[in-house]
This record gives sequence, structure tokens and C-alpha cells, in this order.
Amino acid sequence: MTDDATLSDFAAADEESPTDASTDADGSTGEASLSTYAWGEYMCPQCEQSTNRAWRDDGGLVCPDCKSW
Repeated sequence: MTDDATLSDFAAADEESPTDASTDADGSTGEASLSTYAWGEYMCPQCEQSTNRAWRDDGGLVCPDCKSW
């Protein structure tokens, strides 16, 4: 490619080598990963207190005090 490449040059390169959407970059075919930590405004389902930090525990997000380490 030259320094004057256009967006259509990249689109043409993508069309030449299709990828399988069911695999990720390393070729694995698992389910999407879940986050282990989140920040924002959350209500802990165990202690019913509001928190701005939440950790994944048993499939749900809980406050740091309720997280079983």
C-alpha cells in the first residue's frame, strides 16, 4: 500500500480473506467472557446497599463486602 491509501483499499483487502465469526482472534470457539469487575452505580443484591464498585460472584455483580474471596 502507498501512503495515499483509501478506505476502499482496506475494504477490498477484508473481502478477500473472510473470517469465521464464530471464532475469536486466537481461534477458540468459546462463549463470550464475562467481566469480573464493574464500576458505576450498582445496588448489591445480597446486602441491598448501593456501591460504585461491583465484583462478579456466582453469576451476578455484588459489592466488595459481599464478594466471597
